[in-house]
Amino acid sequence: MPPLRAIVIGAGFAGEGHTVALRHAGVDVIAICARQPDVVRAVADRLHIPEASVNWERTLCDRRPDIVALGTPDTLRRPVIETAAKLGCHVYADKPLGVTAADAGDYCAVMERTGLKTAYASTHRYDPSVAWLAELIQQGTIGDLLEIEGTFRRHTAPLTPFGWYDRLESGGGLLNNAFPHWLGILTSLTGGQIARAMGESRVLRHTAPVVPDIHDFRERGKRAPTADDAQHLEWRACDADNAFSALLRYRNSQREVQVTVSVTGSRATWPGNGWRLHGSEGTLIAEGQYSYTVSRVRPGEAEREVLPTPQRLIDQLPMPGDEFQNKWAALAIDVVADVEGRPHRPYLTFRDGWRFQTAIEAIRSGHDWTNLPD
Repeated sequence: MPPLRAIVIGAGFAGEGHTVALRHAGVDVIAICARQPDVVRAVADRLHIPEASVNWERTLCDRRPDIVALGTPDTLRRPVIETAAKLGCHVYADKPLGVTAADAGDYCAVMERTGLKTAYASTHRYDPSVAWLAELIQQGTIGDLLEIEGTFRRHTAPLTPFGWYDRLESGGGLLNNAFPHWLGILTSLTGGQIARAMGESRVLRHTAPVVPDIHDFRERGKRAPTADDAQHLEWRACDADNAFSALLRYRNSQREVQVTVSVTGSRATWPGNGWRLHGSEGTLIAEGQYSYTVSRVRPGEAEREVLPTPQRLIDQLPMPGDEFQNKWAALAIDVVADVEGRPHRPYLTFRDGWRFQTAIEAIRSGHDWTNLPD
């Protein structure tokens, strides 16, 4: 059987990542599309992609791939998804699925009507330490899982250049970008689905300097201006959240698990970044942002017992690149296996992306509990 063929939309960090991930899963990436001719040509040449296009619609219609990978901000997604559905293409999309829950719900409905496969790239759930935590919980290491607390600090330097990440209309902000990863991790740890959400969000950075010709998200940190240079630059308004507090209820076949997540811009050092998973017979402490050092505290004991992630779980993660790339590849392997009718692990789909975006909107609204769609 010939390999599946894919077209990637977007030539930035995610577009490059999806290209490498799909290739690792055996897919032939036949074209990459983006708005700027010089940028898309340079990326295509560097990644050895045969076609570089600035007209995604013509390329999709002419080439009719099996898979369309979306690595762009949400502003372009509706026409691409609708076109992909008409052409019979499976869709692999980065997060957030949509800027609004209504948009995400529309994209989910469009694809579900076709019966085509969808994948939602909330991929840090593939970290070996997450698999280890899930195993420990399933084995009853802390008895029944009752409550999870998450604490994370994400400081943004004031002179970090302005980009799409600073505007909600472009899909920016921590809720749209970091939170889906944590929601996916929580899905793995609880063995269930998020059922209800509430909270509040905060904007800590209201303006940012505009540094010309930044195309790739990864360049922002490297190209921050000096304080003197910044005085002569244009500054634009930012409305994307840099901090939030969330209350969640995850529901599995046995019970509801209460989850609290606090994300701040503070430089405080305690408690450390990570999760505290409380059970009827102890607590698991997972320290880190997306990859964790795991330990256990038993009732009545002060000392932690370190529980290293087993090598067998580390070896299961594909390794075509860095931490982010490896997890994109893990998702791609599952999606491709599903498309080809082979056994695969469960993976997140557009329905999960819709549900996550509904939770994000509930937190951002600052209102009472919101029940998520089934």
